[in-house]
Amino acid sequence: MDKTKNLQEKVTGLYDRIRNDFYLCRNDLEVSGESYSSALLLGALTELNKGNQLVLGEYGGGKTTSAEYLHSVFNSLPLDLVKRVKIRGHPQLTEEKLKARPDFAKMHIGENKVTWLPFILVGPKIVDEMNRIPESNQAMILNGVDNGEWDYLDDSVFTGPQPLFATCNYSDRGNNDLIPPMLDRFDVAVESKFPGVANVASIAQDYHNEKDSVLTNQNLTRDALRILNSGKSYEEIQEELKGITSRFGDSLKGEGFSVLTEEDKEKIEKEIKSVQLNNDAEQYFMFLVSEMNVSPKYGQKRSIDRESNEHGLYLQSSFIGSGSRREEKSLVRYAKSLAWLQNQKKANLDHLLQLAPYVLWHRLKWNDETKSKFRSDDRDDPLDLHIAKQLLGDGTQEIPGVKKRLVESKANYQQVLGLIKDNKIDEARRYAETFAAAGKGHPIFLDTLKDLS
Repeated sequence: MDKTKNLQEKVTGLYDRIRNDFYLCRNDLEVSGESYSSALLLGALTELNKGNQLVLGEYGGGKTTSAEYLHSVFNSLPLDLVKRVKIRGHPQLTEEKLKARPDFAKMHIGENKVTWLPFILVGPKIVDEMNRIPESNQAMILNGVDNGEWDYLDDSVFTGPQPLFATCNYSDRGNNDLIPPMLDRFDVAVESKFPGVANVASIAQDYHNEKDSVLTNQNLTRDALRILNSGKSYEEIQEELKGITSRFGDSLKGEGFSVLTEEDKEKIEKEIKSVQLNNDAEQYFMFLVSEMNVSPKYGQKRSIDRESNEHGLYLQSSFIGSGSRREEKSLVRYAKSLAWLQNQKKANLDHLLQLAPYVLWHRLKWNDETKSKFRSDDRDDPLDLHIAKQLLGDGTQEIPGVKKRLVESKANYQQVLGLIKDNKIDEARRYAETFAAAGKGHPIFLDTLKDLS
């Protein structure tokens, strides 16, 4: 059956199976005419991109559950194994409980050998209740979350990029803040939303999660844990784990799942890379990046400078800090992967518009003035996400959004680009200076002037 399906159909089939049978939820996101659950869609894209996703919500709201199902079906791993190797955040979490420990038997004979823990070795990762890890301890996993470089004592393991999900409950007395460098390493953040009364009525009938039986396999989990705790090299363990995923993949096929092979994933990765942004999407991206990084007053946006709106209510005046290269990569990558999933050769403006808030809302610290303007709004999202959706789109009468400013200045920008393309640099510079309007015009023109000087 799988051989007759293209890769998009396989991925959509896995998404639908999780949504309909395991993680009951409501659609809250529409992109290019298709409706999705934002948490589940972005989770699926995180699996395809080997990215990092932050899941926020209330206690018992399904944050960890969604990540467990995604890891299991997208990576052919028994659900009980996924649950067994996840890390639970707490104030006493140390490197020895998370990453590795010394091999004490070898220490007695003078050898300094490290035993890596299953969380590092298994591949897809979950850090549950990450904001219960003290801020001072979060730095020990920065590199691992960022690029798959895990180090302990004199040893290190490079796993490469792998899908990683971290969950956070909303603030309580036992929580800490995630440090900004950690937040910047999460490609996207979503809220695990209330699924609706009808879905809750169905969920409540499955008191002991009997539906999960098709995703569990105690024998394979025991075999996998034996491999993970064997003390063999990282490469040997990965090779032996292929037998586990192959056997469990066959089991999933028997239950009607469209299993993704490693070859499938490699092909998907290549196809996503080949997707381009169309002209509207590319120009929206450039307008957004300029508004987050260019400051008419200070030259560029910096966390050490006070926000300024004296040159206009551009996005840079609404938040503390600046843009980062990670978030820009995240936006392009996820937009391209969604376009791929929808069988489109180019990512369009709607792909960027709908995904940008989920890429940015956890990274941006809105200033008090901005929050006060939206705090009393009727809304369906957390305040920070609600603000992001407003300011990255059309905005309000009081504060125009990035999309609206794109519409207003797009023709002028295209005129400058056309002159540059025709090698009329002096004329392009004059037009850019005119449109920059001594810092009152869109920041994209100030930035272009620097390139033309």
